[in-house]
Amino acid sequence: MLNQYIIAICEKMNGRKIKDKNGGKEMATKDKNIWILLIFVLSGLVVGGLLGELAARVDWLWWLSYSQTFGLEDPIVLDLSVVKITFALMFKISVSSIIGMLLAIFIYKKT
Repeated sequence: MLNQYIIAICEKMNGRKIKDKNGGKEMATKDKNIWILLIFVLSGLVVGGLLGELAARVDWLWWLSYSQTFGLEDPIVLDLSVVKITFALMFKISVSSIIGMLLAIFIYKKT
């Protein structure tokens, strides 16, 4: 009884099921971390964007470099006389970066 209570507390703290010695049951675990997925997605976007820039030089791969840029055109400046903070954010999404992101998610799910 006490053993099951300790296992239940550990499961709640870890967010995953612990293998039961008696039943031998093993529930699905949440082994994959959201930070790893974020690293995969960002690396897929960067590598895809770089490949898109290289593909722009090839005649029959020009469509991979087609992109759209959006964000703050003029940065927002916050001047507090002691500190000056500038906010700016621009996104450049291309076909190749979307393909890279999808490929990164696919690889993440396979591992």
